[in-house]
Amino acid sequence: MNGGIISNPERVGIDRLGLELAVQHLERLRKEGMHRGVQLFVARHGITVLDVALGEARPSVPLNVSSVMLWFSATKPLTSVAVAQQVERGLLGLDDPVKKYIPEFGNGKESCTVRHILTHTGGFRMLNYPFFKNDWVTSIQDICQEPAEWVPGTQAGYHPLSGWNILGELIRKVDGRPIEIYLKDELFLPLGMEWSFLGLSPEQAHSLGGSLSEIEDTSAPAGSNYPMNAPRARSRILPGGNGYGPAHDIAKLYLMLLNDGEWDGHRFLKKETVALFTSVQRKGMVDRTIAEFAHMDVAPLWGLGFCKGPEQGEPHIFGSLATSATYGHTGNRSSFSLADPTRGLVIVCVTNGIVTETQNILRFNTLNNLIYQSCI
Repeated sequence: MNGGIISNPERVGIDRLGLELAVQHLERLRKEGMHRGVQLFVARHGITVLDVALGEARPSVPLNVSSVMLWFSATKPLTSVAVAQQVERGLLGLDDPVKKYIPEFGNGKESCTVRHILTHTGGFRMLNYPFFKNDWVTSIQDICQEPAEWVPGTQAGYHPLSGWNILGELIRKVDGRPIEIYLKDELFLPLGMEWSFLGLSPEQAHSLGGSLSEIEDTSAPAGSNYPMNAPRARSRILPGGNGYGPAHDIAKLYLMLLNDGEWDGHRFLKKETVALFTSVQRKGMVDRTIAEFAHMDVAPLWGLGFCKGPEQGEPHIFGSLATSATYGHTGNRSSFSLADPTRGLVIVCVTNGIVTETQNILRFNTLNNLIYQSCI
């Protein structure tokens, strides 16, 4: 184990035993083979109480709290915050059609707005598109030409990567900087996310050495090589899916958001913008993508680029004790990050083991319930 409980958790109303039980839960699952390594970060009322790493980054290489992990879709809120900054600056409007900025965006998608993309109602999921193979220019061209699956705004279906590539392109159009540079300049460096990246070049990956964790699909046959470990996949710029960094880095985004958009003397967003983007913006719409995987109708709450907590205490990755006030995101059955303004909590957990959807919900529902129960 590297790191652990920091300072005195009782002074912010967290029982130490609850944190210890949460760590023991993750260690037990590690020994059962669900993940080779895991990082867990917990803060309350802006004060860090736990920053711990367990296990290995890769075979025979210990994982530590500063090891660089793959966040998968837990990356999305970073891009959402970047969009929110453009809205505040008057460079983008939530109800502006994408076509206003990208004229070639069409083929039935002409009415798709920025808001539609942020709420996964745009209608161009592209679930089988080879995003890890094609470069940025090619992917944007292909997304623009993709036929709409439904009239934008009339149905919902999680867009794993396509929508967030378009959001990244919108930021490039109105700001001038590629999304990976924008995030570095406007979020990573000002927030002190020193070891965070959007995409990893072969040179960056080499320089990280043993600090870079490898991802495994632990639900697949032993020895299978996960494609995201390949240099070409790592180097792709995917604003919705390949952010890298330690758990305590991405936690800084949520500490800022819980602090009404300000952190360490730097104003990132206005208080009202944070409230808008993290509030419920989609309700009662069956998510076609999630329903196809779950084999049942699922209508999760959604913000503007943020997942929301459960409505009625059902099992949830954020925990059944979380509420719809909670916001954050999950990452490909391996990670999550959340902020709960009602309790002042920030929790981030990043593993390097992809499990089944059922295993993942149980893994993180139990973890978060233990942490919530520790709040005095």
